[in-house]
Amino acid sequence: MKFRPDPDKLLSRFAYYYFRSERGRQEILRFASSVGTPGIGQPLASLRQFSIPLPAIEEQAAIADVISSLDDKIELNRRVNETLEGMAQAIFRDWFVDFGPTRRKAAGEADPVAIMGALTPDPARAVELAALFSAAFGDDGLPVGWSRRTVESIMELAYGKALPKTVRKDGPYPVYGSGGISGTHSSPLASGPGIIVGRKGTVGSLYWEAGDFFAIDTVFYVVPKDGVPLNFAWYLLQTLGLENMNTDAAVPGLNRGNAYRLEFAYGGAPLLEAFETFAGPLRARQDASNAETRTLAEARDYLLPRLMSGAVRVTAKVEAA
Repeated sequence: MKFRPDPDKLLSRFAYYYFRSERGRQEILRFASSVGTPGIGQPLASLRQFSIPLPAIEEQAAIADVISSLDDKIELNRRVNETLEGMAQAIFRDWFVDFGPTRRKAAGEADPVAIMGALTPDPARAVELAALFSAAFGDDGLPVGWSRRTVESIMELAYGKALPKTVRKDGPYPVYGSGGISGTHSSPLASGPGIIVGRKGTVGSLYWEAGDFFAIDTVFYVVPKDGVPLNFAWYLLQTLGLENMNTDAAVPGLNRGNAYRLEFAYGGAPLLEAFETFAGPLRARQDASNAETRTLAEARDYLLPRLMSGAVRVTAKVEAA
């Protein structure tokens, strides 16, 4: 149903945030029915009965500005993180999937900056990076000196543990299932940062967690071997098609043995370390942005019901950041 307020009495942004608040949701649910198909019966009649607080238009605008400024910053952080993640993915694919530097060398390119795809404008650094890549391909289709390795050779997919909701205790540690975070717990199962891989349900789902966490029994969590950077494992897992490896028709499931046998192109520890010099700082910026976003979301969720109830008053328009 469509809700269109009278702009002389109720601002659309204020109405939007009101219906996002707990108080607003309760008001909507007051007219909802769970009999048959859940929904709101006689929508027009129900709409006319909704109770909506109506502070002065100026105060409505100020309240909407406070909340929207937080939402805008949260959205900006999301877009920035999306860009940072895309940059790291592009570097990984160029180096380890498409073998871009080797292809450019083999095509006759001699400028180290161009060989590295203009990744770094610093000629000295470009020379160091370009030297890590051979100038030819072997009969196996890999850059000379590279080899095929299995997932099992560089990481363990450790099983999560059962944690029924009846025994969970709210705490600071996120609880991960194959669908993502499903609550919190008072103690972690694994130390962060970590990678969580969907095992049952949402097969092959991937989640990065910067802090300590609890992984339940529908997921694996990654334990790197031989000093392999966790960032390399993260971007590698994204390329393996785990989401297509369901082995159970009844309940979708990922077989660990099958995942372990998957192969990838391995260019040696120095190349992985070089990749980490790019991926590590990008990841750190994403983690810091995510931490800020959580703080902003908590502030928004704290303020929203109080602003809507009048427990917190805003009397002057607040300029969005």
